[in-house]
Amino acid sequence: MPIEPQAIPSRLQSPGVPTAAPSAASADVQVNFVRNDRLVPVTREVTGPDLLDGVIQALTAGPTGTEQAAGITSALPPGLALSVVEVQSTRVVLQLSGETDGRSATENVLAVGQIVLSVTALRTVEEVTFWRDGAPVEALLADGALTTDPLTAADYEALRSP
Repeated sequence: MPIEPQAIPSRLQSPGVPTAAPSAASADVQVNFVRNDRLVPVTREVTGPDLLDGVIQALTAGPTGTEQAAGITSALPPGLALSVVEVQSTRVVLQLSGETDGRSATENVLAVGQIVLSVTALRTVEEVTFWRDGAPVEALLADGALTTDPLTAADYEALRSP
């Protein structure tokens, strides 16, 4: 009968032999929310191998109760869903779904800035592109211009809280 590796006392094991299933790794990531019409970074702990999905989940979950009490909100519409379509080198393509109409230009630019600054805070991501129903979406830049070009943190730097 074979002996399971986790049944062997650690002092008798060979180096490099796993004794149990590895625990899920966790890492701190930065996500951006809104306070006084400016974007402010907050830190979230993400568990699991996919930090990008963790950032998206943290964004859509919104600020914690403590953060809300401190005046932090989210510009993301409540019904907005984000999903990763693909990752191309340092560019992430995100699919938008859900209701986004009926919002002011300020709310829209803050929402886009929130997403772009949060996703590009990951050291492996430099650009973000948005799609809806398989087609590129025009996004508002901080200066109010519309573009379908890839978006970078520099495009929304002016929205950061000083």
